[in-house]
Amino acid sequence: MTETTTALRAPRRAAAALSALALAGLSPAASAQPLQDNAYALDLFQGPILAPLRVTGIAGAYAGYAEGIAGMVANAAAPAVREPFSFRWLEWDVAASISIPIELFENNDFDNSGAIDLDYSNFVYLTLGGQLQAGDFGIGVNAELQQYSLTDAAGGRTTVVTGKYHFLGGVRLLGDALVVGAGARAVTLGLGAEQTDLTIAGISPEVGVLIRPDWASYRLGATFRLPVNGGRLLGEGVVVDRGVRRAGGLILPNEVVLPWEIELGLAVQVGPRPLNPAWINPRAQERELHEMIARRRSEREARREFELRAIADPEERAARERAFSAERARERAADERELAAGPDILERERRARYWNWPREHLLITAELLVTGAVANGVSLEHFLAQNQPGSDRGDSTSGAHVSFSPRFGIETEPIPGRVHTRFGSYYEPNRFGRLGSGRVGRQHFTFGADLRVLSTTFWGLLPEVAYTLQASMDFAPRYDSVSAGIGVWH
Repeated sequence: MTETTTALRAPRRAAAALSALALAGLSPAASAQPLQDNAYALDLFQGPILAPLRVTGIAGAYAGYAEGIAGMVANAAAPAVREPFSFRWLEWDVAASISIPIELFENNDFDNSGAIDLDYSNFVYLTLGGQLQAGDFGIGVNAELQQYSLTDAAGGRTTVVTGKYHFLGGVRLLGDALVVGAGARAVTLGLGAEQTDLTIAGISPEVGVLIRPDWASYRLGATFRLPVNGGRLLGEGVVVDRGVRRAGGLILPNEVVLPWEIELGLAVQVGPRPLNPAWINPRAQERELHEMIARRRSEREARREFELRAIADPEERAARERAFSAERARERAADERELAAGPDILERERRARYWNWPREHLLITAELLVTGAVANGVSLEHFLAQNQPGSDRGDSTSGAHVSFSPRFGIETEPIPGRVHTRFGSYYEPNRFGRLGSGRVGRQHFTFGADLRVLSTTFWGLLPEVAYTLQASMDFAPRYDSVSAGIGVWH
């Protein structure tokens, strides 16, 4: 099934954690007291959630649920998780979204530094994902691409293109009870301006697991991602002055690091709708159909042999054998018709099984996201302001200690078959300063909803699908995000 989503998103300088790098490195107007050398790392920690609408609506607490293409951003086992509406042995799905900013409030402290971030324009946020499942196995790819145009005080324009990617594969074990997955996550960053063209790229492993016993009302999930070290910014426009690498007059970091992460999640569902229905393997069902027909044929032949042995008259036995031969021909034709129609009939039964389940449910999710430290890390705020008078590298240290982000979400269907709603909250830790500095994070509150609007086949070009209008929101001190889109109702 194909799902395409078009979204409008207001992250209020969303993903400034990466775009700020370009503005700092190429916009002298934004900087002043320089660092002394390149012996520091840029911490690419991202506090606010930028994710598919369903994930955002429940505050990112998705590692314990981990279904669909959206699940790949939270759990590496997601590609092998069979959704309740998975009816075929070979299933594929795609998803895409494109976002543009919506101006709401003058809140743009994306990195929670306590100061209003610099502005940007021509922001585009694009996500692409694909998933292929074959029996117990699944593979998936998900990409998030972001492009910005930044203009400095002198009118110089910088184009920033960032990418985050997941390449994953997984397998179902013990029926549906255990799903494990592994793969890689990658990060790319490209900066382009007059006489300057810089890039980085890095990749590292990630592994995930999901425990979902058949017909149980709970799930447990976990994912571990190793740090991604993008190395140095390379390309045109980099100069070495007295052993110090610079671009646009600013000192560049020795490395750019996306820190390691651990996500631990729990999902519990209350109500008559099942959370973990056992997946019916279509090939196993069809094999059972073949075995049933073979047994029926064998039983019929056994009855005929028994009846023929009881006939003593040779002529009567021969006549009876001719009658049996005609019966066999009719029965074989009937069996072949049943076998030919069997797969479609069985699929309709599986679909009816899903659509006949009650809709009422209350899904409760909880999660803890642990983000690793970055050795000798420097905040993006300090990278931007490295030439500003009074800048203090110690106060602006980023990632000096491990960060913890607890998350909680609720999902339900207040109007069965028509409206789906979500609510959540998560704590965004503050990565600035050293442990014990007294800096605290901020609390986010998220909301989301799906409204079923119509079912159509687009004049017979596609299978009939029910479509929804979607929305999600994320609000916190000095930050707001609003998204809207079109999705598929399940």
